[in-house]
Amino acid sequence: MSRVGPLVLALLAGLGGVARAQDEPERVARAVLVADSAGDWVTLLGLAHPDALRQFRSLQVLQLRLLGDTASTPGQAADSSDSTQHREFAERRIQAQRAILDSVYRVRDVETLARLAPDTVAARWLRATRGRADTTAAPVPRARFVGVLRVDDTLAYAVVVRTVPRPAGPVPEPLRDVVQQEERPEVMVLRRTAAGWRSMLDGTSLSNAAVAEDPFADD
Repeated sequence: MSRVGPLVLALLAGLGGVARAQDEPERVARAVLVADSAGDWVTLLGLAHPDALRQFRSLQVLQLRLLGDTASTPGQAADSSDSTQHREFAERRIQAQRAILDSVYRVRDVETLARLAPDTVAARWLRATRGRADTTAAPVPRARFVGVLRVDDTLAYAVVVRTVPRPAGPVPEPLRDVVQQEERPEVMVLRRTAAGWRSMLDGTSLSNAAVAEDPFADD
């Protein structure tokens, strides 16, 4: 009897540990949604998988390089009027690139940005965009957690449904027959690392930043 008791307790403790481990992807997914909606970028970055941050940095570097590449801009023509338009267009692109590097990332050039730590790049982007939030900004879509599908011990998918806010005011005539999607299902990828479960941040502010932009621009 004395030997069975400790064995039962050990089994129960082991089952409890497994149950807690199974709940981890769900807790991480919920925490990511709460942090993203609240603008808590410190928590959001802490729950991010390193690959998600590296992908974000690579995408921003690529977009900014393309923005500054004016030599191969399509539509370049030989006559003076088109050449003037091309030059003005190229200058605006260079100015936009410079504004983003200065105001958002606070670096000298794109190559310096490429050498920054991935979490630093994401933190500076989030700090700039969240700092610009005001009463005129569009409402942030709210997310509803549905559930988690565990593929194995290192991969899980969280199903999330986002409520997409409708724009204020009347719907323009050409769009009245278009179905206004109020709920958008998304899948968040979660991967297990040595530190625990981490999110690839699908559907969050960082994943939606597909194109580098100046958060301080007026338009």
